[in-house]
Amino acid sequence: MKPSVIRRLSMLAVFGVLATGAPALAVTQSAPASGVVALVDAIPAWAKGVLPAALEPATAPVQISLLLKGRHEAELQRFVAQVSDPASPSYRHFLTRAEYAKRYAPTAAEAGTARASLQRAGFVVDATTPTRGLITAHATAALVGKLFDTTFGLFHVAGQLLRAPLSQPTLPAALRPVVSTVIGLAQNAAVSNATPAAAFVNARPCSRYYGQRVAKKDPKFQGVHQPFAICGYTMKQVRSVYGVDRVHSTGRGATVGVVDAFASPTIGADVNTWSHRMGVPKLSADQLTQVTLPGMSSLPELTPLGLPVLDPQGWAGEESLDVEAVHGMAPDAKIFYYSALSGFGLNVGPYEVGLEPLIIALAQAVEAGKVDIVSNSWGGANDNPTPGDDLVINTITNQAAAEGITIDFSSGDSADEVAADGARAADFPATSPGVTAVGGTTLEVGRSGKRISESYWGTQKVTMAKSGKWDFKAKTFSGGAGGGVSTAFAEPAWQHGVVPASETTYGGLSRPGRVEPDVSMVADSTTGILIGQTQHFSDGTDKYSEYRIGGTSVSCPLFSGLLALAVARGNHRLGLVTPTLYARSRTAAGRARLFYDPVAIPRRHGMSTLANVRPDFTATDNPKSKVTYSLRILSNLSTLHALHGYDDSTGLGTPRAPALVAALA
Repeated sequence: MKPSVIRRLSMLAVFGVLATGAPALAVTQSAPASGVVALVDAIPAWAKGVLPAALEPATAPVQISLLLKGRHEAELQRFVAQVSDPASPSYRHFLTRAEYAKRYAPTAAEAGTARASLQRAGFVVDATTPTRGLITAHATAALVGKLFDTTFGLFHVAGQLLRAPLSQPTLPAALRPVVSTVIGLAQNAAVSNATPAAAFVNARPCSRYYGQRVAKKDPKFQGVHQPFAICGYTMKQVRSVYGVDRVHSTGRGATVGVVDAFASPTIGADVNTWSHRMGVPKLSADQLTQVTLPGMSSLPELTPLGLPVLDPQGWAGEESLDVEAVHGMAPDAKIFYYSALSGFGLNVGPYEVGLEPLIIALAQAVEAGKVDIVSNSWGGANDNPTPGDDLVINTITNQAAAEGITIDFSSGDSADEVAADGARAADFPATSPGVTAVGGTTLEVGRSGKRISESYWGTQKVTMAKSGKWDFKAKTFSGGAGGGVSTAFAEPAWQHGVVPASETTYGGLSRPGRVEPDVSMVADSTTGILIGQTQHFSDGTDKYSEYRIGGTSVSCPLFSGLLALAVARGNHRLGLVTPTLYARSRTAAGRARLFYDPVAIPRRHGMSTLANVRPDFTATDNPKSKVTYSLRILSNLSTLHALHGYDDSTGLGTPRAPALVAALA
């Protein structure tokens, strides 16, 4: 597990028992017949022009989701704009669930048509969401192929065997009037969350506040000995820096949804142990609820053809981080954890794999109607979503905004993506105008618990040469908060006049694009927060321990917890908050009341003057193993900008909690 890396996910939230020993077959990916409705992007890029390793067994279980067509889409978009605009008479006059269903959701008859079609084809219908927007069902691969007029192959992709259609699937005539798209015809390997994550232990020495301990025995950088990295900030320190300890709200009455993959079996006990050690109230009996999708969630973990499985155990750390960050900020808020059925930890060669497993879980969180805010610590490394992903995200965010639900997304952990992918890109779904994009900072907290400084998180790692000196020739990128302009989404009206025009058209865009992030909070893994989790150690033991973790997977749930304080204080939902945040930030004085503006760090010879030294065990979970030291050079912007006011590295800035909560409440 690499805690500071945002997870990139596999093609679709579905499952398959993987074949062994079948011969490779030639593939003819034929176009659908004239007049037949094809499913867009049903064959992923990694399966086009490639021989499959095997055929999918006819009896293999496959789970799909149907996104049904809503009603009066143009009217819904106008309503969302009005209900989110603080200058509109309709501001925050949100719809109830029943009102939304009556006006905009698919009808009961349309949902019945879709369910009946699936059942006639031999499918088991697992769930229909409350407003009938999403139907999840499963059947054998043979029955799925028959309904959508295709067959399936298994493909070697980045060490996995993934299923994909061998010919372009088509939508049956009975479903065409009511279905927008089908999710789940391509897939990733089936896994379950059976064991805790592989362990990580902080190496010593590390500092409990910034500058507490200095690496005097290590080489100087820019003429001075640098401080050791933080052991992990406590929630008391985080709350102090952002002023949460001065907010008269504990989140009581608010509910936050968290969307990740799989589900940690020790989450309740871990959060309570961590809370006790952090001085945070423990969870009450009904404060945390894990929600797993019905149907196919208990398949055994597989190692097909000797290939490694995905990383379900690693998601336990993500869940622990997200839940503890929300709970630490809003200790009396309720938390619903929505579990996706699969997750994927990397890109597939040059391709950005899809996000459907977690998008489905996000849809479940919104459709359930139980939460006021949804925190999402996941995303993809570019903002060129498939048409299916785009369609589903737009549907979800429109419904959420209409009903007053706020959706927050991490902006990503690969900065502007130049170091990772060689080209500048912002991350989706954070680029969606229907969400709040939360970026990340490097945070220095002093002995008193007050901020020394805060700047954009963009870190370079320098290892130590055998000579005992820092080897700057071996300098590598080790993480940074996502930011930049979208090439897929136009600049929303609420960013006009606040985001510099130069950033909305950066790189020669022909029309202004949506720029992210909107806000930022601490994310740098060298100044991250301390979380607690039951981990699996190499000696075979499973035990609770605490370690430092970073990434915008930290900043997003922290901000979601902060919004819960505003929901509780105002006793109402907030909906899409970005129009309000930008409207309040149109003047320098207005912005300064709500946000701390990270200042540009002086730069010398292309490197920041801000740095620290991080020790790490060579065996991540063994304190007896050798300790290696690396220099972490901080606040490297790459192609992003650090400006007074809004910029594409930290957005509007980092929150001043008392003023921000008051303004939103």
